[in-house]
Amino acid sequence: MEKLKLSLKLLPDVYLFVLIIFIKTLSANIAMKLVHQSTFYTLFGILGSSLIFASILSLFKFKTRYIAFYIFDFLISLILLTDIVYNRYFLDVTSAALIKQAGLVGEVKDSVFALLKPWDLFYFVDFIFISLFYKYFKRNLVENETKLTKRLTSFAMLVILGLTFSYQSVKALDKRQPGILKTMYDKKYIVSNIGNINFHAFDLYNFIKRNVLNIKKIDENEIKETLKWFEDKNINKNKNYFGEYRGKNLIVVQLEAFQGFVLERKINGQELTPNLNKLAKDSLVFENYYYQTAWGGTSDAEFLSNVSLLPARDGSVYYQYAGNKYNALPKELKGIGYFTAVMHANRPGFWNRTNMYRALGFDKYESEKDFNIDEIQGMGLSDKSFFKQAVEKMKSYDKPFYSFLITLSSHFPYKDYQNKIAKIINVGEFEGDVVGDYLKAVKYTDEAVGLFIDELKRSGLWDNSIVVFYGDHAAIPYEKKSSLAKIIYGKDDLTTLEWVTNQKVVMMIHFPDERIKGIDKTTAGQMDLYPTLANLYGIEPKYVLGRDLLNQKDGFILTREGNFVTNEYAYLKSTDKLVELKNGKEADKEKFKYLFDKYKTYFDMSNKMIEYDLLRYLER
Repeated sequence: MEKLKLSLKLLPDVYLFVLIIFIKTLSANIAMKLVHQSTFYTLFGILGSSLIFASILSLFKFKTRYIAFYIFDFLISLILLTDIVYNRYFLDVTSAALIKQAGLVGEVKDSVFALLKPWDLFYFVDFIFISLFYKYFKRNLVENETKLTKRLTSFAMLVILGLTFSYQSVKALDKRQPGILKTMYDKKYIVSNIGNINFHAFDLYNFIKRNVLNIKKIDENEIKETLKWFEDKNINKNKNYFGEYRGKNLIVVQLEAFQGFVLERKINGQELTPNLNKLAKDSLVFENYYYQTAWGGTSDAEFLSNVSLLPARDGSVYYQYAGNKYNALPKELKGIGYFTAVMHANRPGFWNRTNMYRALGFDKYESEKDFNIDEIQGMGLSDKSFFKQAVEKMKSYDKPFYSFLITLSSHFPYKDYQNKIAKIINVGEFEGDVVGDYLKAVKYTDEAVGLFIDELKRSGLWDNSIVVFYGDHAAIPYEKKSSLAKIIYGKDDLTTLEWVTNQKVVMMIHFPDERIKGIDKTTAGQMDLYPTLANLYGIEPKYVLGRDLLNQKDGFILTREGNFVTNEYAYLKSTDKLVELKNGKEADKEKFKYLFDKYKTYFDMSNKMIEYDLLRYLER
């Protein structure tokens, strides 16, 4: 305690630094309107990061320390102001990944002066007071120069305190949102919980680990072999329906957490999805359509469906590889004269969508700021209002167009915060449980889908568009599999095979002439959507992993969890067994080595394409 008192007495400027940085960082959270997301641990995080920087200051003698004070203060102030200005435009914070995406964020550079406000000077006004402080105390600080041993003691105490506070903050965040620091899918939420400085430290660490320390080299021959593998794989021999719907609009709706079991399902005698069930009768329905998402959740589904490559082996493609060149559906449709737009009534920076959508070739991104948030359901704008406004937007688009819509109301944790759908369906024994909440959210979104279809018909768009509905990822977590067993099979638990084969999502395509419809039982996945739609519009993508489901029926899907499924077999990674789908009997893995080789090859090729940005080599 005596050492601490002495340290405080001998290094007053260091503790002034802590106070200044703490106030500035906290004010940045307030300026970005993140206080409502903050917790008690947020203060720990902000204080911890301030103490860590202060510990470095304490190592210097006065003559160096006061210069370092100005430098640290200026750099931190600049980072905070950059976050605030960037947030005014993109409703998000900056990240090290923007170093690789510099060409994608020109708008901020061009508009920076318009985004600056007079009160932003607050982040630099302390320099006046610091100058006065040093001028007044300079003689005292020089005369009482702290010895090295005491500076080291101060450093040790400050860094231990700083790391302890920061660790507690980070630990609390990871407990609330497991994996968020790995994927960085919601940067503002991270900042709101651990502070800007800690966020940028993690962000920089991830960037360096993936882009500097983990740089892998690939030789020219391997590049050519990988690209040729894709080209050979995607030689289209059968071209049924090729280009037959070119000129028709394409409307794709990604339904939040819509697992396949919800279709044709009754809960206590009530249809769960009557509108989708009705639509299915006039559509092409893929009964065995699996989600293939990983750490990237919803963004992985978007990527799989628009690019037909697998999710990143670690983290999120949207966050790590938004600067890549992609052979994507929106880009290819643009090439044949389509206007391309994406709509999601959420913050534009969530999942780094603003940058990624440019890379994928979307002309326009209609985000939260482009919608009238007139009705809230669940986490944001209600699906009913979203769909209604989306149709109005599409009516004004240049024709033909590709519009990609992402819903929100059925997003986990499926809470009816506005208490509007409590009585929408009787969920019986699941009332008050996350599963019951999910069933109500599904029922609500299905009602919204019905209204959406009606609006499309009234607007004249329905008869001139291919309309696709598919689910993005699982809704029922593994710990609730007993509930899933009751809903689907009326029993208390699921076998491993039953669990894996129920990781399917809704998938149906409605054609304007209703010439193609019925039930397709081919084992398929989200990587197959792009090549299937491309064929209909007369596009021949060369660098896709999936296949055209209208021309190829050799079912095969694979997931980052290690499972794969064909039309006849499923490999269950958790039990290391290959089993027959029809009876669950174990098969001899040695006889099906080609399937395991295919699994490995698909992952290797997808990884290389993404991690080495191989399409850039075609520009040389």
